[in-house]
Amino acid sequence: MPTTNAHTMRRLLHPYVFLLAFGLPLAGCATAQTPAPTTESAAMPPAIPMRAPEAAPAAELTLQKLFNSGEFYGDGFQGGRWAAEGPELLYVETDRASGASSLVRLDLTDDGREVLIDGARLTKTDGEGLIAIEDYEYSADGSKALLYTDSERVWRLNTKGYYYVYDFASGEVKPVADRARGLQMFAKFNADASHVAFVRDRNLYVVDLASGEEAALTTNGGPGAVINGTFDWVYEEEFGLRDGFRWHPEGDLIAFYQLDESGTRDFTMYDSRTLYPELTSFRYPKVGEANSEIRVGVVDASSGETTLFDTDTWFEGGDETEYIAAMGWTPPLADGGRDVWMLRLNRDQNHVDLLYADPASGAVRTVLQEDVSAYVEVENGFSDTETGTITFLQDGEHFAWRSPRDGYGHLYLYKNDGTFVRQLTRGEWDVTDFHGIDEAEGQIYVTTTARGPLERHLYRVPLAGGAPVQITEQAGTHSVDLSRDFDYFIDTYSNATTPATTALYRTSGDQVSVLVDNDALIQRLAAYDLPAPEFMTVPGADGTPLNAYVVKPRDFDPSKEYGLLIHTYGGPGSQEVRDAWAGNERLWHHYLADTYGVIVAGVDNRGTGGRGYAFKTATQNRLGILEAEDQIAAGQHFAAMDFVDADRVGIWGWSYGGYLTLLAMTYGDGPETFAAGMAVAPVTSWRQYDTIYTERYLSTPQKNAEGYDLGSPVTYAANLRDDQALLMVHGDADDNVHPQNTFAMADALQAEGKQFEMMIYPGRTHGIYEGRGTRLHLYTLMTNFVRDNLGEGAMSMASAAGTQ
Repeated sequence: MPTTNAHTMRRLLHPYVFLLAFGLPLAGCATAQTPAPTTESAAMPPAIPMRAPEAAPAAELTLQKLFNSGEFYGDGFQGGRWAAEGPELLYVETDRASGASSLVRLDLTDDGREVLIDGARLTKTDGEGLIAIEDYEYSADGSKALLYTDSERVWRLNTKGYYYVYDFASGEVKPVADRARGLQMFAKFNADASHVAFVRDRNLYVVDLASGEEAALTTNGGPGAVINGTFDWVYEEEFGLRDGFRWHPEGDLIAFYQLDESGTRDFTMYDSRTLYPELTSFRYPKVGEANSEIRVGVVDASSGETTLFDTDTWFEGGDETEYIAAMGWTPPLADGGRDVWMLRLNRDQNHVDLLYADPASGAVRTVLQEDVSAYVEVENGFSDTETGTITFLQDGEHFAWRSPRDGYGHLYLYKNDGTFVRQLTRGEWDVTDFHGIDEAEGQIYVTTTARGPLERHLYRVPLAGGAPVQITEQAGTHSVDLSRDFDYFIDTYSNATTPATTALYRTSGDQVSVLVDNDALIQRLAAYDLPAPEFMTVPGADGTPLNAYVVKPRDFDPSKEYGLLIHTYGGPGSQEVRDAWAGNERLWHHYLADTYGVIVAGVDNRGTGGRGYAFKTATQNRLGILEAEDQIAAGQHFAAMDFVDADRVGIWGWSYGGYLTLLAMTYGDGPETFAAGMAVAPVTSWRQYDTIYTERYLSTPQKNAEGYDLGSPVTYAANLRDDQALLMVHGDADDNVHPQNTFAMADALQAEGKQFEMMIYPGRTHGIYEGRGTRLHLYTLMTNFVRDNLGEGAMSMASAAGTQ
């Protein structure tokens, strides 16, 4: 799914989140093979080097500064949602003293500020205190706003809470529904703002705002059974789907998803921190097992009459019609009416159908079909422009379609009836973000890898055809958010030595203003005199050049021998090697280099992103093997360098990176290559993971049992050598990669008489961040492990073997 939103930037309001903005353990990169596009841009702010003036003594990194202080906290742009036109944003501003949260319009060119909703006047009429605005939605005519507050977490996000209607003319505020009836989800106005629909307890409801009367549009929803208007765990986690209903743009019909999870199985987790452990169960379909049944229907909010479409996905169809991964209303078609469009996938996710369903007759027809060699990437848009796999144009006659059919991710133009018109973008590079089409000016706006996979830049491409024009200029990574009228964009920029800065630009490329310069953080970093990571390529197992970076000590001496630690993620389509700010994790790598003489490297194996479809899908149906072979080859390549001690080469990673760490240490030449490894929250058998993610790359165990067995580190537990040091880490409340993965690997190692270290974090989830001091504890643990096994004083593998 897209990483930016065409009208709403994802704001980084917490400083720790800001530091991770370009530093999450993604992975993957590659060599560029692109034409040099035309450049049209104003000069951007120059990168500020991390090295301090020679006269100033370099500051020292410490774990306390990195993981238990605000030393490296930066400033995040407040941001918000674009107004209908111009350089104006709407955002929520909170007064910490009073707790009042107001909706404010900000002119980014002159900082002109207008309060649209005064939070001091938002008194709850059905409770105590003020309404703390967490989100909002305007009615189509702008006369009312829905205010979202008092939210609670569902799976990943706080998607249930309470809604209030604010009337701009009168200033009146009233609740959408009685709080006593329960939390509400995804409330939305109908076309004329006379009604609001929402989901409560897996059923769809509608409220007449004039009378306050509430009516249930579905009644069969419930735990372990039917879900109306929202989704189960796996659809949210892997397809990014949460909000499962859409009002007709002009009428009283609501299109909605319906799932039936009765055939799926519970996964139970326990919290052992209480006297009697507390159990939590949720439906989690593991590979090869039953998914929730799914279909789409329409309900008339005025009469309650419901039509459910026969999409061959509801207790029928088999693996050929398994998922409905996106849905919405078409523009008016030839008959003047709107249909409901849907994207249907088979279970292996290598075939997609674009379906149209007539809400009057219930008839379903196939408009477009596409088969790919490996897997379809369904891009779910998170904005009202629907810049996902399919984007309907404002002309009412065409849609843009994203596809890898020519070997790279590009855009294609179709008529609304499915007739192919032409390819819109073309080249040996991927469109990574589609920001929309300015139809009036005939320009397509996309972020691409045309300057190479290590960078991301904004381009405009003529809708009628022609060469792309590069808009952003400075080398590095640009995350952009275009205004609704396509006249402006906000650019959040970073590179490997410069944390994110944010500026406002016209789409001509001219800079209007700097919104966040992060100068204070940049100057603090300069005091540490950190050398820039060195980018290079290293040979993969089959000789393919792989993108890599290396972090060396400040006082690097090529005549010395250093230990080396490879940081990996390596999962499908990811990238570890990017010219982007990588936050505290990368700073920790600098700390290891300076404090313990351990060089840190990152390598993007085959299967990672930014290099086209063939490179990204090379691991299809044999997940883990090629990735491990490439990491082993990279380890051997580095070990052959004069300044690397071949007996002190290690590897570490988190999640997929933890999985790859275990596999690289035990498969093939891995035991002879890696002296030590740290696997955090690792998958150890893909049989333990969910259907949608895993089967996209491996198919089902019933079809590809060999792929599952060969790609499991458990299979190779006996290969761990006595002179290899292994640390496994897991949070026991991890609902994503369940801790049973680590326990399965531990069981296999114990059965083979292999010694290893293991740390369990009670009550912590996949990110292992909850609780005071958790991150400091984790990184202290890993630092000590690196020091003892790869540091300058560590005993070499050969020496250790001789003492056994």
